[in-house]
Amino acid sequence: MGLFYARLAPLLATLSISYVAAFHIANTFPKLSFSTQSKHRYMPMLLATMSNSDNKKPLSAANRERREEDKRRKDRTGDVIIGKTSAKVGETDYALDVAATEQEWLRQATNVEREIFLQTEKGLKLLKMFQLEESLESFDRVFELKPDAYLWQAGIVKYYLGDLKGAADIFARNAQLYESRFFDPASEERIWRHACEIKLLSQFSKKERKQALGDKNSSIGLTQIPQRDQETEFLQSESRKAIRITRELFEATVEKNYSTTILSRAKLRSIGGAFEQEPRIDVKMWKLNSWFYLGLHYDALGEIEESKKCMKMALRLSPSGNGSDLIHTLPMLHMSQRDWFDEDGDFEADLFNSSVDHGRLGSSNQVNKLEDVKVGVGKVDADPVLVDSIKESLSKLRLTELQDALRLRGVRA
Repeated sequence: MGLFYARLAPLLATLSISYVAAFHIANTFPKLSFSTQSKHRYMPMLLATMSNSDNKKPLSAANRERREEDKRRKDRTGDVIIGKTSAKVGETDYALDVAATEQEWLRQATNVEREIFLQTEKGLKLLKMFQLEESLESFDRVFELKPDAYLWQAGIVKYYLGDLKGAADIFARNAQLYESRFFDPASEERIWRHACEIKLLSQFSKKERKQALGDKNSSIGLTQIPQRDQETEFLQSESRKAIRITRELFEATVEKNYSTTILSRAKLRSIGGAFEQEPRIDVKMWKLNSWFYLGLHYDALGEIEESKKCMKMALRLSPSGNGSDLIHTLPMLHMSQRDWFDEDGDFEADLFNSSVDHGRLGSSNQVNKLEDVKVGVGKVDADPVLVDSIKESLSKLRLTELQDALRLRGVRA
């Protein structure tokens, strides 16, 4: 037995020394732990024995900014409620209610401001009811109180009442006002101003027209829209394709640029599409605008039959119930002022048999194709209806007009 303990003593001594050494090491170095990093691999992870303050990692700039923004959002909670409170201390925004906002504005407006607002609304309402004389009285009162009022719709009233010079003056002044204020093309004002000039010229006798056109830049006494710097680029910024092409059509007619007139007319015919018994919804109003302004252009030129066909197509595309946009009212207004409703018993048959609708007309893609058409460059890849429209327009050109068109292109006529 004594011999057994004698042999065991060195082993116990060795174990004691190992234990003391292990205890010393464990209290000197960080402890080791194992963390699962993936399904098949284990990586040792040091567990620091330092204090909590030493254990915090420095925040990155992004995390610091995120924390600060969270704090700012909490601080702003309840400060601003859209439609109820204002960003200004002690102020209150108008409620998100148009009618209530108008009433609130009217209560604090001056007597003059209030009358201008009410007379404008009254004039627009009477215009949509086709009561043009009464509408003009309201608009005249607005201009009496505020000569520089932006009210181009008053020009439409004067146009249909036959005061073309007065209408052109309103359109020109409002175009200048709109473009200087909003830095966008006043396309509608320009279209209608040119319509006044075209229609006035069409009413002249041959001798009067020759005298008026003796001066290439003659505006026959109508107010002109001042030229702008880089006007071509500015006018091309119009994003509504149908309106842009319409403006180009009327401008080219005033400038006696017959090739552009013919091409622009063909583009609008393509956008307008085919006659349909139940037209599909024209959300962007491309077709409606195309047919109406084609009709207005023919009317200004004195081509009544063509104007009727286009206006009747526009009327088909106008929503019932007199929509909020003025273009919804204009086809009906035009036809009622020209007294065209009782002249034709069955205008649907007229439309089917007219030159306006030889089959289905093109889409906007065909308009894009037509914009790439170059005169005198081989075969043209375009819808036959577009080509027929161009041929038809060319066949109506007078010799003098054809000679003028050739001179513009530098061709000896």
